[in-house]
Amino acid sequence: MTTTEPARASSAVRAPREGLSRPAAFWFTGALYALFLMASTAPSPMYSLYQQRWGFTTTVLTEVFAAYAVAILVALLLFGSLSDHVGRRPVLVVALGLEIVSMLLLAFAPGVGWLYAGRALQGLATGVATSAISGSLLDFQRPGSNRGALVNGVSSAFGMALGSLGAGALVQFVPGPTLTSYLLLVLGFALAVPGVLAMPEPVTQRGALREALRPQRPTVPAGKGLTFTLMATTLLSSWTVGGMFMSLGPSVAKGMVDASPHLVGGATVAVLTGLGGVGQLLLSGLDARRAVRIAGPVMVVGLAGVAASTVAHQPLLFFTAAAVLGVGWGLMFMGGMRMLTSLAPPEHRAGTSALIYVVAYLSAGVPSVTLGVVSTAFGLTTATVAFASAAALFAVVAVTSTYLHR
Repeated sequence: MTTTEPARASSAVRAPREGLSRPAAFWFTGALYALFLMASTAPSPMYSLYQQRWGFTTTVLTEVFAAYAVAILVALLLFGSLSDHVGRRPVLVVALGLEIVSMLLLAFAPGVGWLYAGRALQGLATGVATSAISGSLLDFQRPGSNRGALVNGVSSAFGMALGSLGAGALVQFVPGPTLTSYLLLVLGFALAVPGVLAMPEPVTQRGALREALRPQRPTVPAGKGLTFTLMATTLLSSWTVGGMFMSLGPSVAKGMVDASPHLVGGATVAVLTGLGGVGQLLLSGLDARRAVRIAGPVMVVGLAGVAASTVAHQPLLFFTAAAVLGVGWGLMFMGGMRMLTSLAPPEHRAGTSALIYVVAYLSAGVPSVTLGVVSTAFGLTTATVAFASAAALFAVVAVTSTYLHR
């Protein structure tokens, strides 16, 4: 007793110097995730500049985007459980360091090869950070709440919106159009390092590093293969739309306007993801299946508007349709993720999560590259109409899947 009481008093005295409280760490982690996703969409308004500067095809443009998607998938599969074994803070510090290096590669890129390298390294950093941040949000959320999942989805949506819109404005109005945005992000990530070091470390029991580095084997819960396949159509629908808008969306919008084309290009992604975040925030109480059933028709209407506006060359209709599509995109993403993550029992969550990410990032990368090939061969308008038709079909299939299996 005589030895424990002073220790407690000493601990109480030292507590204020330990850093962030758990609630503060929760909100800081959400903001950190938004910063990573800001960086993920910052290059979108610049792709057309790179294309003009180095003369590469639309296919190459979409391949650069796909390099990010593939790298983040590889990181999630290889290092998805790393923070559970070595701690959240070390993993996040390493991810911030990799992200800073990737921003510098993109900022000073002398050719398209550097874009591939920068985006691949950025995907690796974001994938490593995503698993640690997702775990931290669950660690620090108020017991009994599901606020961690909500903040995860909303932070990603708003982060992507701010990154694209902010980069578009800087490219349009600030000297050094392919430099300034990246250097500001480097500053943001550097300032985030002390915040990470000030976070409480929720992982107290460390496992073997060899076990932590074992790849996450994608698995379907036993007896739920058909259910997973049906529900995975929600990811196919939402991530296909996200991949197209983040790779070629700015080029489509830029071709419709004469004034401030780069700002308009950045606004394309911002409208989609920003309205998606608002939709998730306002309708977070919806049942997952109902969210998908509402999202499907909304997405079909939005995609029809995107196709019509591209053919008619009407920017106002395009952005109105993108706003409608964004609401559907956000609800489809929210409902699909909730349904899929609820399938696995606790002992199989890692393998099922790995498979979810495989489906998600393949749904973003493969259609995006296919769209680039079609655009190079037949033109951007034809590719956009073809994409909108395919994505609308995916949305219909996703809604239908909620009725086929309960």
